[in-house]
Parts: sequence; structure tokens; C-alpha cells
Amino acid sequence: MRGTVAGTRKVKAVVEYDGTAYAGFQQQPNIATIQGELERALAEVTQEATKVVGAGRTDAGVHAGGQVIHFLTGWKRSLEELHRACNALLSADIAIKEMTMAPPDFHARFSAVTREYRYTILNQRIRSPLEGRYAYHHWQPLDAEAMGEALQCLVGTHDFASFGQPTQGDSTVRNAVHASCVRQGSRIYIDLTANAFLRHMVRTVVGTLLLVGRSMRCPEDVKTILEAKDRSQAAPPAPPHGLCLVRVNY
Repeated sequence: MRGTVAGTRKVKAVVEYDGTAYAGFQQQPNIATIQGELERALAEVTQEATKVVGAGRTDAGVHAGGQVIHFLTGWKRSLEELHRACNALLSADIAIKEMTMAPPDFHARFSAVTREYRYTILNQRIRSPLEGRYAYHHWQPLDAEAMGEALQCLVGTHDFASFGQPTQGDSTVRNAVHASCVRQGSRIYIDLTANAFLRHMVRTVVGTLLLVGRSMRCPEDVKTILEAKDRSQAAPPAPPHGLCLVRVNY
């Protein structure tokens, strides 16, 4: 990888955001995105056109507690001042939690080893206005134990074509290192960790697990769906607002 241009610094930052009002992380013309808002704030502070690179391109409506970005800047003052100034300009639903110097060869996306996502289901009869932005309300009873059993076939290196589309290139092979489904009271947490994810992959896995939880499919059916490598075999994606990018590991 190339290093930084003389006179510039490479900066790594950890970003938290509520994705409700945004069309995803990736910059798009004439529409609000997380990347666009971060680049706007950086440009206003540094008076530079700054390109932000993210570890994951979260979909519209998806949240993050630990998105990682990097960018180059010729800003001569301290990172503490840059950090403070950017947060002052960002809207209340985006915050830079940490900002540090990064080595020249660091890349927010390609240096990442694994990414951790959590999907939250509020499984109770009555919806919760307080939790509705961050948890998918599913009023029908769900068997979280059966959902967790179904998940285990996804651990390992597999072709996940049944559960999503590639974000870059043609390969749909990914390595899932952890998958779990745990109930805590009325909340069901589905946690997935992998080296990378296909577009809509986590949400499609969750949508399929909902059928298992309602006894419309057997846990063993998820393995059959995986092995089919056919997107039409899996369920539609679960709604985006229950999903959060929790952490990116390097």
C-alpha cells in the first residue's frame, strides 16, 4: 500500500451513528449519508476536500456503535482540536468517539480482520415507542433456541450467495467466526462476526431465522438454504433498524 503524501497525516476514527435519517454509509448524490456528513464536517474544519473511507458500507437505516473510518489531512493543529471541532459540526445522530493517528499502511476496510454485527428483536405483544428505532418489534412468539441452533451451520467458510450479494467483485465466499442467538427477557439478540459480509447478508439471515423461530422452517432448513447458493431460497431481509455494526477488529 502507498503511504501518505508528504505533509499529510493519516487519521483513524471510530464513529457512532443512528442511521434512521440516512441512506446508508456510502456517499450518494443529493441525499444524506453518513460518509457525506463526515466529509462535510471535515471539509468545514480543515478547509480541505477530505475523502473518508469506512470499514463497512451499512445500509439505509442501519446503525453503528463502532464504525471505523480513515482519512488523510493536512490539518496542522492537534487531533484533539480536530476531534472537538468535527463533533461540534456534526448533527446529534452522528458522533466521532475516538480519533488517533494511523500508520501509513492502515486501511479502514482492507486492514479489518473481522466485523461484528448485532440484530435486536423486541419479541413482545405490544410495541415499544422508546425502543422502536433500534429494535425490530415482532409480536408473534419466537423460539430463540431453535433460531440459535439454525445459526450454527453458518459458522466457517462458506459460499453465502443465498443470503446476499457481493459488495465488490464476484465472490460470495465469507468466513463467519461466530454466530449466536440469545434471549434476554423480551429481547432477542442475534450476533454475527465474520471477516466480511455480503450486501443485506445479516438482515437476510435474520429474516430466515424468523421463519425458524415461528416454526415455519426447521433449523436444518437453514443449512439446505446455505448449500443451495440461491438467493431465492432465503427469506426477505429483516427491517434495517434492528441492525447495528458493533465493532470492527484489526
